[in-house]
Formats: sequence, C-alpha cells, structure tokens
Amino acid sequence: MNVLIKGGGNEIRVDGDVRAPPSKSYTQRAVACALLAEGCSEIAEPSRSEDGLVALRAARHLGAEVHEKGDSWLVHGGKIEVPPDIIDCGGSATSLRLFTAVSSLAPGSSVLTGNESLRRRPMGELLSAMNSIGAACFSTRGNGLPPIVVMGGGAKGGEVSIRGDVSSQFVSALLFASTGARDETRIILTTPLESRHYVEMTIDLLKLFGAKIQPDLDSGVFRVVGRQRLQPQKYRIEGDYSSASFMLAAGLLGGRAVVHNLNPASKQGDRAFVDIANTMGGCVRWRGDSVEAFASKPGNSNAGLRGIDIDARDVPDLVPILAVMATQAEETTTISGVSRLRIKESDRVQATIDVLGAMGAEIFSRGDTMVVRGRTRLQGIRVNPSSDHRIAMAAAVASIIAEGETVIEDAECVSKSYPSFFRDLGMLGVQVKEAESEKGARA
Repeated sequence: MNVLIKGGGNEIRVDGDVRAPPSKSYTQRAVACALLAEGCSEIAEPSRSEDGLVALRAARHLGAEVHEKGDSWLVHGGKIEVPPDIIDCGGSATSLRLFTAVSSLAPGSSVLTGNESLRRRPMGELLSAMNSIGAACFSTRGNGLPPIVVMGGGAKGGEVSIRGDVSSQFVSALLFASTGARDETRIILTTPLESRHYVEMTIDLLKLFGAKIQPDLDSGVFRVVGRQRLQPQKYRIEGDYSSASFMLAAGLLGGRAVVHNLNPASKQGDRAFVDIANTMGGCVRWRGDSVEAFASKPGNSNAGLRGIDIDARDVPDLVPILAVMATQAEETTTISGVSRLRIKESDRVQATIDVLGAMGAEIFSRGDTMVVRGRTRLQGIRVNPSSDHRIAMAAAVASIIAEGETVIEDAECVSKSYPSFFRDLGMLGVQVKEAESEKGARA
C-alpha cells in the first residue's frame, strides 16, 4: 500500500483528538508473564500491532491456551511445552529475545527465527549469557544471528555478566529465564545500562505477577530467586508514548493535537518526549491522562521551536520524529547516542538522514551523533521507508509541513507498532489517501 499526504507548507492546520494505541512493549511483556503464570491471566486492551500478535503466537506455540473476551486476551499458562513448529517472530526483536529466554524452560528444543530484517539483529550477547547459566542455545549459522536453537530443560542459575549498552532486551530476557532456573541467578552488568526504562517495565510486570527480583539498576546487579511460579493477573495495557509522539509532533508543527489514554506516571522511557518538546520551546501540557501539543506559530517556517542538545541513549525510538521537529527549529539540534539505531529494522540513522535530506533538510551524522540544522522548508517527495515503521511515520509527519505532495511507499509497515496511524492522522485533519503504485524518485 502506498499513501499520499498533501502537505500544506505555511497553510497547514492540524486540529483534533486521538487515543494513544496500547503499548506493544507492555503487551509483549504481559504475554510472556501470562505464559509463565499458573492459571488464567487477562490482558485487557492489548496492542494488536504485528509485534503484539507475534508475542501472542509465540506464547501459543509454547503451550499457552488463548481466548478472546471482548477487548481482552485470556491467557492460560503455567506449563511451557515444546513448540510444534518453528516460532516465527516476524520482525519483532523484543519477542525474539524474550521468547528465546522463555523457551529455555521447555522440556525440549525450540527454534526461533524471523523475517530478513530480524535475521540481521544481533543475539550473540544473549546466547553467551544464557549458556553461562546453563540454558544451552546457539545460532544455527554460528554468527550470533537468528535462527536460534534453544535446547530447553531450564537454566541452572548462578552468576552471569552481560553488557548493558548493547540491548536492554537482553537483560529483560535474562530476567525471564532466571525465574525458572534451579538456583538463584545473579546478573551483573559490565557497562552502564541504556534504555533502562524498558528493564524497569520488565521488572514491574514480573513483580506484579509475583516474581521475586532484587534489582539495583544503579549498580547494575540483579538477583532473581530460582524455581519461581508466577501467579495469574488481570492487567490493562496503557497507551504507548512512542506512538503518541508522532501525533504530538504533528500538533507542535501544524496546529493542535490532543492524545488521550496516556499514563502520566508511566515507566515508558518515551514519556520523555513531553519534556524534550517543551525544552525545544514547544507548547505541550498535561490534561489528566491526555497530552495537548500545539504550535505557538503554526506553519512550516515559524514552528516556534529552538535547537537543543538531546541525549537519546534512553529514548532511541524518538530519534526519527525528533529529527523532523529539529528541521523546523531555530539553529542546530544535536542528537547523541544514536549508534544503536543502525541495527534496528533499518539503519535508522541513515534512513532518517536519507529521507529528510531528500526533502531538503540539512542533516548528517558524525560518529554517535546526528546533527540537524534548521529551519528548513521541506518539499514533498516519494519515500521508501526501508520497511521501517518509525521511518514511515516520521516521513508522514514531515510531509504535513512540506510543500506539495508526499507518497510513502510500503505504508502498511506502520502496522508493526501502530496499525491505525494513518487513520489517526486523518482524524487530526491531515489529507491522507491511498496512492497508486508508480515508479519515481525515491529517498
């Protein structure tokens, strides 16, 4: 599917209310917890994104019985089984890593893989750590990349060291595997933990389901009691800040947007978007469980933003949309801590530079930093988002303030995290329609 968005330049008027979609990160973790819990858990308002559905499918493969009840999933867990087939995680790195760990608790072998993009995502650090606590697993190609074979039988426990700056998902996965280990597990981080909020989310959910974990995120040491039996829970999935950031950015740049269903006390790291936007001079304010963002000076050349220095180590998913905002800010914005973005669904650093650069932005990378010089009058183009949902969504927001029309190819890739993205843009007043396929210049 290709989508055409008609930009407005200085005449744009975004105005509307939308509801933040459920958090896929919380959904994936809740499904994993429900699989481990002995009994029936209810996951209310789950994310039905591709990543959320991948997690549910993985749980079914590993023995969970799942039923629908209104807008809830009823997950009967407690007995991890050998999957009847390969566990295909699609493009979901979180599901691959969490269920690689959980499948170590099955009585026999499991094979996990994914699409072409996922098969390029590193797993070596996690595999080494799991093997060191007695959970035998390996990469079929011997290069630390999927497909992954997990031998099963559970971990022994003991002490394991792992870097904290490669992927927080590795730490989360080890926490899941350790709950079923035969002895206590002590996880020691050898480097500072980045994206620590995702580990905090994992710990909070595991504790809600009854897990006994003693975390010290400052020192980087985690103790997990072995042979644990989790207890079923009813858990409602909160709204997703990563997704909400795109709608809020549209309001900041082009008029007004209100996003409902956001928890002001959320552990989600991307809640920081509100603070970052305000620091840039944006107008963002809380209204109960809603956030309102509006442009002080609507229009392409007068967004009212200013360039700042942003450390993105804990909020990597915000980088593409922050770069879009930076194109409309006074002077220069520097975004540091971006190197890990090169091993996402795409090389997200280069993809962001390619798309915004083709639209007319002055943007480049320098080591671990992205530099954006504003303000820039953007032009509509034909965009190939490299099958990356966040690049497609960032390009869509940029197209709102661009002159002319922008066509986003492979637009359905947004379903990975935000299936209703283009519908919600339309609810803000953006002119969105399906475009015919055609050859043309690509970014």
